[in-house]
Amino acid sequence: MFKLKILFIAVPFLLLGYIANGQGVRSLSLQSAVDLALIENRNIMNAKNDIIIAKKQVWETTAIGLPQLKTDLKYQNMLDVPVTLMPALMFDPNAGPDDYMALQFGQQYSSSFEFSASQLIFSGEYIVGLQASKTFQELSLKAALKSENDVIELVTKSYYGVLFAYENKKILENTLVDIQKTYDEIKKTYEVGMADETDVSQIELNLIAVENSIVSIKNQITVAENILKYQIGIDVNDSITITDSLQNIFDNASLQPVMDQTFDIYKNIDYQMLLTQKEISALSLKREKSTFLPTLSAFYAHSVSGQTNNFDNYFDGSQVYYQSNIIGAGLSWNIFNSGSKYVKVQQAQLEVDKMKNQDYLLQQSLMFQVHQARTELINAYNTYLKEEKNTVLAEKIYRRSLTKFSNGMISSAELTQLNIQYFNSQSSFYSAMMKVLNAKAELDKILGNNL
Repeated sequence: MFKLKILFIAVPFLLLGYIANGQGVRSLSLQSAVDLALIENRNIMNAKNDIIIAKKQVWETTAIGLPQLKTDLKYQNMLDVPVTLMPALMFDPNAGPDDYMALQFGQQYSSSFEFSASQLIFSGEYIVGLQASKTFQELSLKAALKSENDVIELVTKSYYGVLFAYENKKILENTLVDIQKTYDEIKKTYEVGMADETDVSQIELNLIAVENSIVSIKNQITVAENILKYQIGIDVNDSITITDSLQNIFDNASLQPVMDQTFDIYKNIDYQMLLTQKEISALSLKREKSTFLPTLSAFYAHSVSGQTNNFDNYFDGSQVYYQSNIIGAGLSWNIFNSGSKYVKVQQAQLEVDKMKNQDYLLQQSLMFQVHQARTELINAYNTYLKEEKNTVLAEKIYRRSLTKFSNGMISSAELTQLNIQYFNSQSSFYSAMMKVLNAKAELDKILGNNL
């Protein structure tokens, strides 16, 4: 079902939510980000305009076969009435054979009114053209759906990218708290002469490195948020607040139904568009064949005209007008054109054959894409399960290492190594989680679940 009606309903609520935020800060869940993109994204706006244009073109084509009315009102003032030379012998028997008389034919003033009506009775090209325009309108609708489908995927992945950056920032901030605590402890121990200065410097170096990483990740968050705002279609200067969490989205992702879902190729928007393009190609062939048929039309014309040398006659009621009425029909049939029409038919037939090949290729490609997307989702999920175990183990090791370091059982270099291992395991865990969600988004798109 096309989402335009839903969007019109959603607009007031989105606007109310925007006003309620006071300072223009948009609070965005994943669903609200997608809903807002379906309204604000410029590609979708253009797709909607294409739908309207297609509807106008259908009416433009339809109007060709409807009655055509035309009026024409003219007034002429011949400043110099045209002169024609006539043989003088026609008026004077005594004139010589080379003598001519200059005569003026016509009146100085003339006026006329014409009205005509025509109606196309039969035209094969018109009938097929009308069918093609309606099919083109259907193609524009599917193109709009494809734009929506693409935007949903892009916004979803961009949202995940922001959440992943947030998680990395949280990891670094938590790491900073741990290192700061360790640094404070080791510094006090050093001050009483119970710790080595190298250990203090090493921990301080770790502290500075994490602080720098936090500054860097904040910049990455800004970039990720700007990408999300761009994909949605809102101003990059607008402020947004992300309300969902990566873990919450992952927990509600429902992966198994998507993995088990049977692929219905007719739900795929790319295949739907190809079928419509095939229909347009078939209609193009039909139109070329229709050019062999005649065109039949009927018309009616009514005209009124009057001429005078006295301009006042138009106003005193003495002007005489002459009427003319014509009714008729016309048959146009291009019988022979040296084979050009036949060649055009052959070209159109070849285009139809090409579309059949494109149909086969796309079916095979989509089947491969579905298989690949499912495989990637399964692999991503298996990687996630491994990373989940790794991060639990890495955290246990790191927590124990903090105690060992406090007791002088391991060096600062060893603690640093374990700290890096712990950070990387957490980052890899959330990265694996994001890859699972991205793989699901790609599979949903191919299966047509976003339509």
